[in-house]
Amino acid sequence: MKALDSLRIFVITLKKGSLSAAARSLSLSPATISRRISALEEELGVQLVDRTSRNLKVTEAGQAFLERAEVVLEAMAEAEEAARKSKLVPEGRLRIHSRTQIGQRVIAPLLPRFAERYRDVRVEFELSEHPVNLVEQDFDIDIRTGESNDSSFVIKRLLSSEEVLVASPSFVKAHPRIRHPSDLPNLKCLTYRRERESTTWKYIDEQAEQQVLPIEGVLSSNNGEVLRIAAIGGMGIALLSEPTVRSNIGDGSLVRLLPEYRLAVRGFSNGIYAVFRQSRTLPLKVRAFVDFMAEALREDAAP
Repeated sequence: MKALDSLRIFVITLKKGSLSAAARSLSLSPATISRRISALEEELGVQLVDRTSRNLKVTEAGQAFLERAEVVLEAMAEAEEAARKSKLVPEGRLRIHSRTQIGQRVIAPLLPRFAERYRDVRVEFELSEHPVNLVEQDFDIDIRTGESNDSSFVIKRLLSSEEVLVASPSFVKAHPRIRHPSDLPNLKCLTYRRERESTTWKYIDEQAEQQVLPIEGVLSSNNGEVLRIAAIGGMGIALLSEPTVRSNIGDGSLVRLLPEYRLAVRGFSNGIYAVFRQSRTLPLKVRAFVDFMAEALREDAAP
């Protein structure tokens, strides 16, 4: 910033017309101003000001430098104002990634409300079934389900949630009543599966111990939305995150099964999490989105 200070001293001195007037304006001594201009001339290798007369007179080289210096100072002032404004108002591009079903069913419906509140933020929202590298792929936030132990990022829980067992009313009517999780391996199930991993569901039994069920599944997919649609169509039983099927349970297109048991695909520490990079000065747009989503999801989950 010292170079910018020298530019500012040079421009103000010429506008004021004398070292003494510039000194009063800048709260510096005339000698200090003279030394700063001389240092600037030495650095540039040209004379900027003719000091042979009583008043300051800009040289031809100095005039050309003055015109460009004014442009630089004006641009710097605009940049400083933009930086100050960014501390007060969320703005700019916000890149977010999410798993497909959570993104479609939970996050996307809240985006219009976020956009209405934060009109200067431009959201780029990408969905996939693959984990992303926030740094390499230039994402500000990744929306995930399940806890993560990656200490290189900040992880904030947006919503606590459980996985729920659901099926369509027609499926429930056409099959014997399900009385216990151990019945599930013998029933038509719809399973979430990545690559070629084996599928298991877990449950907490009456002794508060975790049990594992091998599930073959009449349909497997790496996309929870496919499983939700298939369950609504009566194809089988699905184990899905509660927020993604809340509206279906509410309108009766899906029925919750075995609500007295806790079930999970992988782990029981379920929820929706925002993952973002650590920073001493967290961008206001990131904080605004995370806080907004946490508040909105809590409100939607309230009875």
